Amino acid sequence: MLGGFHHLHVRKRIYKELKAFPHPVFWKRMLDYVMYVVALATPVALLPQILHLYRVKDGSALSWESFSLFFVINTLWVVYASVHREVPLAISCVLCAILDVALVYGILLYS
Repeated sequence: MLGGFHHLHVRKRIYKELKAFPHPVFWKRMLDYVMYVVALATPVALLPQILHLYRVKDGSALSWESFSLFFVINTLWVVYASVHREVPLAISCVLCAILDVALVYGILLYS
C-alpha cells in the first residue's frame, strides 16, 4: 500500500488521534466513499455550461468576474486540501478550477 511504510502511517494516525480510514463505523465509511463520487460529480455539473458556451458562442449572459472569483476560490481550496491531504476535495477543486478557466476564456472570447 505505502511501499512498506504502512506501519508509520498507522502510527501517525494514532499519534495525531485521527480516525481510521476507511472509518470503522459503517455509515461514516460509506460517507467516505460517497465523497469520492461527489468529488467527480461536482466538476461534471459545470460541463453543460461550458458545452453550451462553446456551442452557442455567446458569453454575454455569463460573468467572467464571477468565474474568475470561483477560480481563485477553488485554487485556495486546492491548497487547503493539499495541506490536509484531503484527496476527494483536492480532485474536485482542481477539476473545477480547470473548468473555471475554460469558462472565463470562453466568456472573454465570445463576449
